[in-house]
Amino acid sequence: MKRTRLSIIIPCYNHGAYLDETLNCFPNYFHQEQYEIIIVNDGSTEERTLMRLAQLEKRGYNIIHQANHGLASARTNAIGASLGEYILPLDSDDKLSATFIDEVISIFDHHPEYAVIYSDGEYFDAKQGPWIIGDFNLQRLMLWNYMHAGAAFRRSAWEKVGGYDTNLNHLGFEDWDLWLSIAFSGGKFHYLQKPRFWYRINASSMVRQFTREKYKRMQDYIKEKHRIYLSDDHLTNHLVVLMKHHKWLWVKLSLRVYFPKI
Repeated sequence: MKRTRLSIIIPCYNHGAYLDETLNCFPNYFHQEQYEIIIVNDGSTEERTLMRLAQLEKRGYNIIHQANHGLASARTNAIGASLGEYILPLDSDDKLSATFIDEVISIFDHHPEYAVIYSDGEYFDAKQGPWIIGDFNLQRLMLWNYMHAGAAFRRSAWEKVGGYDTNLNHLGFEDWDLWLSIAFSGGKFHYLQKPRFWYRINASSMVRQFTREKYKRMQDYIKEKHRIYLSDDHLTNHLVVLMKHHKWLWVKLSLRVYFPKI
């Protein structure tokens, strides 16, 4: 079966109110051959969402229906059904620039050494403003997930590390785990210093629904999974390195992860 260049995977759970806004990022979708879009209905129950998904399916969108398992499983199932050499996850309430598609394909084609491509972002809705990510820094990534989920990666890099960890389905931060796995396996990250991703913040955003207990369970799981790299001694050493390079802001943010009262 012929491969397409890039697969955009969009998990959707009760986000019918936002789905059109997300899909409008690709106005010429049915008149191109470079990429495909796969939407995963992750067990939605809201009537408006189900109706909109049915309408989109009739229009020709590829929609996978599954019971509600969570983002890691939804993305994994979409990637399994996809044809792209390169993968770009996009949540159904977020947006990205269609320009990013051409940039990703061109960079991956000409730079086989890169495993992941990410860009700056913008917050919108209840919170607005730039999301400046900066150059890739593994020490910083080991302390906190400073990247968003809307980064593109090679299918081969994803397969090499075993894909998304479905144990994180209901804990979250499956993207952080993936970035760590790819980085620890030697994968290189490329940073585009331009806004190509828009991240919605509102009352229903997943980031607003994390309890301290749930966050700690996620953090403990990832720390144990990557214990060779994320032991207390390793983390302490990385904090020291960051201090030596005068990265005081990231040190402060990192300390808040482990000592929330700071």
